[in-house]
Amino acid sequence: MKIELPNDRVIEFPGAALIWLIGAMFVLLAIATTFYTVDNQKEGVVLRLGRYVETAPPGLHTKMPFGIDRVYMVETGVSSTEEFGYRSNERGDFSSENLMLTGDLNIVRAEWSVQFTRTQPLDYLFNVEDPVDTLRDISQAVMREVMGDRASIPVLTVGRGEIQQRVHQLIQEYCDQFKMGIQIDVVNLQFVSPPMEVVPAFDDLNRAEHDAVRFFEEASQEYQERVPRARGHAQRLILEAEGDALRRVTIAQGEADRFLAMLEEYEQAPDVTRNRLYLEMMDVVLPGIKEVTIIDECIDSLLPHLNIGGGEAK
Repeated sequence: MKIELPNDRVIEFPGAALIWLIGAMFVLLAIATTFYTVDNQKEGVVLRLGRYVETAPPGLHTKMPFGIDRVYMVETGVSSTEEFGYRSNERGDFSSENLMLTGDLNIVRAEWSVQFTRTQPLDYLFNVEDPVDTLRDISQAVMREVMGDRASIPVLTVGRGEIQQRVHQLIQEYCDQFKMGIQIDVVNLQFVSPPMEVVPAFDDLNRAEHDAVRFFEEASQEYQERVPRARGHAQRLILEAEGDALRRVTIAQGEADRFLAMLEEYEQAPDVTRNRLYLEMMDVVLPGIKEVTIIDECIDSLLPHLNIGGGEAK
């Protein structure tokens, strides 16, 4: 075989050597296009003539050579972050991202980030044309929707945690709906503030909010101190009243029982009972009397039973 070069130079190759050279190149090309390696933090999606075959884990693998099988690498073992309203590695005007309208028609500035992981390589590659740009559009739309449903004061003060949770939920729902193969890890609402023109008014409002919280905490503390003490005092009064009521009822019951017993005795022996009651009463009254005057037809029968102490009877 002859190959003509410029300047009338001719190179001759033996036919067998050329065949061996072509064969060696073919074998090397086959080997080079058969083996491939997937890194630790990636997975490989294998397509054969455009049709999905398998997803290869990290490690050394083989495939059909000469472009019959093609492998697309997807980083599934790392978490990526998209920033909105700011960039950590550059400065610039991002007002188109961070200015938002709240539900009470006020404007706030918000800066947030979304961390996500690629969990389904096949869905991530082929269900959406540009998954990252789509995720950014979804994140901005969801954040503006959530901000627009809330008043500016909760957004600027105590509503950050609830906003992050709601935005996280909605973004994940849209990603699942579009089958993007993305798992949302964290939504971090890093900064929310009013526009620069109203910062002094917002600072006054913020101080008023802190004062309100402090007053509420002080009132709660005083409530926790006074209410248990008042409840204890009330409980003590109730117990005392119940004890007094029980004592009075018991005494009254005893008096009633004694009266009924006395009535029963009186019905059986009226004269004897009447004289006994009379004498018992005199025994109680007369010891404190120094002078006693008795006018009674039956004095002869009563005097031996009277103990009038040192008193004089007339």
